[in-house]
Amino acid sequence: MSESAYDISYLFEAELAKFSAPAARPEKAGAEPQSQEPDAAAVQAAIAEELLNIGGVHEALIEQYKQFTIEPH
Repeated sequence: MSESAYDISYLFEAELAKFSAPAARPEKAGAEPQSQEPDAAAVQAAIAEELLNIGGVHEALIEQYKQFTIEPH
């Protein structure tokens, strides 16, 4: 099989084109929409909650890994 069969550069070029092209926005008649900044404290609280949840999952995965990999003496 030739190396050209493994050439995926066209995928990279397609992804690059997505980000280099300006985003198409539908224009609406009337007032411009107001941009709302997320509340920093709410964002930080949500991130902290996710990290705490992930910590428990991580510990469970470690325990499961130890059960399957560590041989009893």
